[in-house]
Amino acid sequence: MNWRWISLAAALAALAIGYSVFNDRRAAPAPSSAPPPQPGYYLNDAIITQTQKDGSLGVRLIADRIKQLPAEDGIELNNVRMNYFRAPKEWILTARRGRVPADSRVVEFTGNVQLRPSDQPNAFLRTDALALDAERNLAHGREAPVSLTFGPHTVVVQDFTADLNTEKLRMEAVHGAYQSR
Repeated sequence: MNWRWISLAAALAALAIGYSVFNDRRAAPAPSSAPPPQPGYYLNDAIITQTQKDGSLGVRLIADRIKQLPAEDGIELNNVRMNYFRAPKEWILTARRGRVPADSRVVEFTGNVQLRPSDQPNAFLRTDALALDAERNLAHGREAPVSLTFGPHTVVVQDFTADLNTEKLRMEAVHGAYQSR
């Protein structure tokens, strides 16, 4: 009689184990048909040079770090210096951060942004945010106020557009002031 109980208990245990294994196998997730997200690229201490259609220099971009944003396919830049050669004269732009949205001709800069012609080190724009339209060679202020420095003088304006081709500046200075530094 003991052997019957042991055999019955062994049969019930085998059934219980088989049932749990069968349920675990059925509950396994189906493999996804979409590939897993691919990692983006990054560059440290990067220097990128872009040429124009005729082979001449267009832009030289120097950054401590360049990182691809794979979710939106944009690019993020840290501690940026850009030499911009697309206009008739060279312009130099520096900023703490930059961002290039996917399929965009506009580069957005933030954090102590400075823009100046390379041949005039004492004349420059200083703002917290600037957008550069690389197709039309226009720089736009993105945050007020903007300080325009010319030698020892500073003008504070609320908004501006700088045409890098003609070196003309359109300012909205309703609350602007001409101050000597």
